[in-house]
Amino acid sequence: MGINFATEMVKQDKPNEVKLWRAVINNALGDVTITLSDRKSSIQKMQVHHWIMNNDPDFQQVCYYADLEPSNIQLQYIRAIKRGKIIFTDRQIKWKKYYDNFQLLKYEKDKEERKRLRKIVEYLRQLVNQSTNKIINPFEV
Repeated sequence: MGINFATEMVKQDKPNEVKLWRAVINNALGDVTITLSDRKSSIQKMQVHHWIMNNDPDFQQVCYYADLEPSNIQLQYIRAIKRGKIIFTDRQIKWKKYYDNFQLLKYEKDKEERKRLRKIVEYLRQLVNQSTNKIINPFEV
């Protein structure tokens, strides 16, 4: 993906609105290249990864506005992962799992379910603390 891809996406003779939406895609692709493994960076990176890989309706809409085919963006994204241009660490992946479960806990009303979720969140937090920056294949998670 990289600078050449980014340059090609915005330099084409396209209307400004299309260039704007292409910049949104380009920014998202930049977010997945984050190498930091702190909580905020990891969650941001993993949310974008899931946004692209799950073919989220918002992703499809942004691609439509950018005059791009979502499946082509996904294919290029997967190729970048396979080539090692985009990497994921154990800690980044565990931060996302922690965050997802914390969000469930945050909005749960049932007292018993909250207890169960709290235990899961506490366990996941321990896993984050014990995790490393070892590179993980996101397709195996």
